[in-house]
Amino acid sequence: MTAPVVQPAATEHLRVYVVPHTHWDREWYHVAPRFRQRLVALVDALLATPAGPFLLDGQAITLRDYLAVRPTAEPALREALQRGALEAGPWFVLADNLIPSGEAIVRNLEAGRRVLAQFGAHAPPVAYCPDSFGHPAAMPTLAAGFGLRVAVVWRGVGGIGHPSTDLFGWEAADGTTLLTHHLPPDGYEFGSALPTRLAEAAERWSRLAALWHERTSSGISLLLNGADHHARQPDLPLAVGALQEAAGTSAHIEHVSLTTWAEQVQAAAAQRSLPTVSGELRNSYGYTWTLASTYATRAHQKRRNARLERGFLRDVEPWIALARLHATPSARALSVDASARINNAQLLSLLNRAWEDLLATHPHDTLCGCSIDAVGRAMELQQDLVAEQGKGLREAALNLVLSHDPVAARIGQPDLDWRRLVLRNRAPRTRGGIAEVTLYETRAHVPVGPGSVQPTVIERNAPVATRLGVRLHQRLAVRDRFLRRESPQHYPDNDLVRAHRLLLWVPPVPAYGIDAWDAANWQSGGAAVNSETNPPVPAAGDSVPPYPLVVERHGTRTTFNNGRLSLSLDAARRTLSLGVDDRALHGLLALETRHDAGDTYTPSPRGAAESLQCIRAKVVAAGPLRATVRLWWRTPAATRRAGPRGGVQVVTDLSLDAMSPVLQCRVRGESQRTDHRLQLVWRTDVMAGSTWADAAFGPLRREPVLAPAQAGEGVPTTMPMHRWAMHANPMFGATMIADGLAEAEVADGRLALTLLRATGQLSRNNLPERPGHAGWPEPTPDAQCLGAFEARTALFLHGPMSDDVLARVRDACDDVLLPLVGESWRDLHRRGAIRGLHLTGEAFELAAFTASASDTDAVIVRVVNNTSRHAWGTLHFPNDGPWEVIPCRLDETPISAAQVVGGAFSFEGAPRAVLTVRVKRA
Repeated sequence: MTAPVVQPAATEHLRVYVVPHTHWDREWYHVAPRFRQRLVALVDALLATPAGPFLLDGQAITLRDYLAVRPTAEPALREALQRGALEAGPWFVLADNLIPSGEAIVRNLEAGRRVLAQFGAHAPPVAYCPDSFGHPAAMPTLAAGFGLRVAVVWRGVGGIGHPSTDLFGWEAADGTTLLTHHLPPDGYEFGSALPTRLAEAAERWSRLAALWHERTSSGISLLLNGADHHARQPDLPLAVGALQEAAGTSAHIEHVSLTTWAEQVQAAAAQRSLPTVSGELRNSYGYTWTLASTYATRAHQKRRNARLERGFLRDVEPWIALARLHATPSARALSVDASARINNAQLLSLLNRAWEDLLATHPHDTLCGCSIDAVGRAMELQQDLVAEQGKGLREAALNLVLSHDPVAARIGQPDLDWRRLVLRNRAPRTRGGIAEVTLYETRAHVPVGPGSVQPTVIERNAPVATRLGVRLHQRLAVRDRFLRRESPQHYPDNDLVRAHRLLLWVPPVPAYGIDAWDAANWQSGGAAVNSETNPPVPAAGDSVPPYPLVVERHGTRTTFNNGRLSLSLDAARRTLSLGVDDRALHGLLALETRHDAGDTYTPSPRGAAESLQCIRAKVVAAGPLRATVRLWWRTPAATRRAGPRGGVQVVTDLSLDAMSPVLQCRVRGESQRTDHRLQLVWRTDVMAGSTWADAAFGPLRREPVLAPAQAGEGVPTTMPMHRWAMHANPMFGATMIADGLAEAEVADGRLALTLLRATGQLSRNNLPERPGHAGWPEPTPDAQCLGAFEARTALFLHGPMSDDVLARVRDACDDVLLPLVGESWRDLHRRGAIRGLHLTGEAFELAAFTASASDTDAVIVRVVNNTSRHAWGTLHFPNDGPWEVIPCRLDETPISAAQVVGGAFSFEGAPRAVLTVRVKRA
């Protein structure tokens, strides 16, 4: 970052723009319905007594919350929004900005725009982020992609190296610069409760003018009049008049909208040279509280949020997009299906609603975990509902892609065959190898209703594994369950099935594509063919790994080698070693707990870390496709009762797959310990290295954060990461992969992942790391996270940081978090591969493959250049087309003319560029 000396503008010529607002934490120390009661009264008062513009905190969900109770007020609300008396958006919710993915932030802006469009209104052109606990490096790119010209921030800025003025240019990694206004140390409540008496107004003006004299760089000052859940100040005109009288001729003070302020400050800033800041904003130490340590509070909720986001982005949206790309002209024209089947026209609306339900859990007090327990419980219920919507959307989209008609399938009464398998490749590259599949073998029809009194006759068949006809497979688990075939024209067909979970070694599946095998294909070992687009490919039974797992046993030591990695277990000593090339890591894994006396906002670690003891080690799977070593851990001399010395028990399954360069680890545990942090530690051989981490729209190099001696807040040793964190030196590196947004800690010889952080208080005021309350004090026993927990992580050993290593880490994340999966579609008759979208180009990562919101026939494809160099990439479409491709902004606004191409579209990306195109059949 650069911070040239900028002389603040003289206060004699100040223009002070007063923007009345409320800062609306939708849920925090009350649940959302309780705060909604106050919101209804607040908005009713605004509509009943118009008195100039008022800002509803930059989020549109408040409009929905209000109308849920006051639907008859919709005309008045619409009129106020259209004429600017009320302002909302651009966000759907004021979310935490470091926890969600880049695409989730895009969906937040899209949803905010949709809500405002329902009222015929527009948001202020401001990326309004008044209370987020830090900001991603990609925010300038995100803002520019939606036409937002100015940002307003508070936390995360003001630390060592940051400019001291109120305006600066914030530069993203792709070179996009965003004019950014930094709020005063008191933040968005600096101008709350303005006095109406002249003497008090003079005192307030003296404090305001002194700060503006130090910080104002354009001659324009923003005075936000409001605070948390504050209604409009009734006597604001008198207060503005008193403040003007106190200021005299040194300033012009005016009540305006946020839109007006943004226009004026942008024009004024264009006349001055401003300092520039780059990268993510996570340092306001010494200026205001940064609150940069919430990443492990209620960690299980954050992990699940990441899985839900990933499920939408990688296992729902691509199939909706694929259905559009493969739709026939008649299907594209069909807006309603006479049989009430979900079709292309309805999927996007249903997807948008599912995203909005997930986004409703993204406000920082909710997603960061720093709310009362009732809010945390409501979030978990909301996540359950979102997960169910994702399952339904995926099934509906796959029905369209596979041309499967659930109504016809019920009418025809087909034979239900467990060997009809549908494989999904949730990655933008062709993949074969290990697939995790579930085969549903029908054992009995189980009716519901009066006819269900008859005893169920269960078929007894030979085990599925003996009837596969597949050369290489590995059984994982078997259990009985009920499975329903559903149709909009019928009651569900309910069956008792035996679910066989297996690993299969399968031939390549098209990128973002599907491969459907049927019983005849499996038994004969013939070819799976899609006559329209694909040549024959080998059947599963003809495919074997080039280097299967090799097992060697010498006494108590067992070694597994897959041609890339060597994993050794010494069962007697209960120790693990990992080798790759000439590198050897011994004592590979550790689990550590440490007392934490902090609150939901800020950890307060006390004493030394205590290592859990590995009490047992056993090989539980020895191939041929996956080897798994299970380790049992527990705290020494700990009680089983919940409390400060309660016990922690953990089981770790470390798995090595055939031909995989990654060692995976599944963690399951139970904690009865309170006020502590539990970390899983990968012990590495990397010393004196640099730290990199995955973040929104690309990797970031993380430098140590420095704080002044009197900062009033401690700097944590941990950091956020999305999918991975890397430690690399000029010789080699190691990357830790995790299944959700995580709190990571990187140091010489260790990569640590926080599994849980247990705390019982919303806020404490006696922490040495942060004296004073960050929120209203309230017990949070649920945040102790007692009981069961689980997580997934992996270790990838590689060379020094490079473009090639970044590409390999990208692919490793897909293989760990989004493996090839499949399941029986017992009544499906289609067979063959269905091609999707294939991305080539080492530098690029595919961020989105989804349905277009502006063109019902089109899809949106978004890619990110993860490197710091210009690079070329190519998108390969399902067939030779022709295809129409239009480069767009993030919000689908075209930025250049349409191009008509054949089966591929090549593009150039600037360093760290985020590129979006809209694609449809020409």
